Amino acid sequence: MSIAMAMLAEWGESSSARKEVGRITAANERTVRNWFEGRNGPSGENLVALVRHSDAVFGTVLELSGRQALLPVAGILGLRDQLDALVHAIDELRVH
Repeated sequence: MSIAMAMLAEWGESSSARKEVGRITAANERTVRNWFEGRNGPSGENLVALVRHSDAVFGTVLELSGRQALLPVAGILGLRDQLDALVHAIDELRVH
């Protein structure tokens, strides 16, 4: 999977998705659109920002770097974040 495909899987194709990625990376809209369309790839600094916010991009970087063995670990870490969010939501229900 390419970085562009991972970005589409994570954020979708909408203009609001491109704006969100622009906020994450501080890149302009045209640059972000080129990333989504696969014309250009993000710089190293921007790629790190995308990895920080996207499990799909992180997984793609692991695959492209030949580090597929780490994919299960990445999945487990993503599950922990989801569980934290669920516990927080349950706690909020109890308060109200």
